[in-house]
Amino acid sequence: MAENIATQARKSAYFAVLAQVIVAGCIALAFFLLADSAGAKSAFKGGLAAAVPNFVFAFFAFRYSGAEQAERISAALMRGHSLKVLLTVILCAVVLQQEHLIPEAFITGFLITLLTQWTAPFFFKL
Repeated sequence: MAENIATQARKSAYFAVLAQVIVAGCIALAFFLLADSAGAKSAFKGGLAAAVPNFVFAFFAFRYSGAEQAERISAALMRGHSLKVLLTVILCAVVLQQEHLIPEAFITGFLITLLTQWTAPFFFKL
């Protein structure tokens, strides 16, 4: 029973990350059509700066399941969250140092992709 719940939670987490990548692609396409390729690249980088850390968190958070592994689950959640925050800061810092970055497009891609994570349960049965 616990394995089924854990498997369902793992699939939901990966589906949420996939939804974020799709939204990041749509935002990049919108910037490409409405602005230029530099804006599209910046927006997509912002989306990836939000989605990649969430994938890392999902990978660590759902590695273990079952009541007998409660300590491992807790440690994995804490490790995953710490890596997610650290990776988000590193990715944003690296991308924001690039010369041809359009900061407004980057921030837009980043924020809309994060909103996808928060609003996905309202639109999809996760």
